[in-house]
Amino acid sequence: MDIQLEKYKLVEWLMSLKDESIISKIKHMKNNLSTASDWSSDISETEKLLIEAGLKDIEEGNTFTHEQVMKEINEAYGI
Repeated sequence: MDIQLEKYKLVEWLMSLKDESIISKIKHMKNNLSTASDWSSDISETEKLLIEAGLKDIEEGNTFTHEQVMKEINEAYGI
């Protein structure tokens, strides 16, 4: 995809718009994108600690393969 060409096409389309409600929606979307925060600022400290603990487990090799988990579920529940 040629990003410059796509932007040019969008600008052309935007310039041709006459419907104020569409322009308002685009403006609202732009404002939301420019003020959107990083998702990590929207989670609790507990969630951050749990993520950090999970990453530490991965670094230390404290993980299970999909096959291991499925085998344990199968043995426990006969699935």
